[in-house]
Amino acid sequence: QQQQQQQLQQKPGGVAPKMCGVGVVLVQVSGGAVCVKSVNKGGPAFNSQQINRGDVLYAIDGQKVLGWDVERVKPLILGPVGSQITMNFQRVGNQVVGKRSIDVVMIRQPVDPNMSAQRPMQPFERGTMG
Repeated sequence: QQQQQQQLQQKPGGVAPKMCGVGVVLVQVSGGAVCVKSVNKGGPAFNSQQINRGDVLYAIDGQKVLGWDVERVKPLILGPVGSQITMNFQRVGNQVVGKRSIDVVMIRQPVDPNMSAQRPMQPFERGTMG
């Protein structure tokens, strides 16, 4: 019976949908925040041109994830190919710019994990990582 339930949740034809993310590499920093370490070239995160190294992940699809560890965040990022995800990042600036909130809407696509591209931090962001 359990096997039948699993089959019902799969796509027609008995094949489970391929799961993928958006090509963002995250790292846990001191203080518990999950930050962007890098983005993979050609992936949705890279193509958005909105996500920078050092951005702090704040929410995924409206679910606040600030303070969660990377392993707890990962299942929220992964989803079926072609599905939409909204990720909210906090970008810490200087005293003039302050903190900014950035919502990035992307479509999940398979990404080559070997195509990591480290975007340079913006001048006002230097030294913000713990």
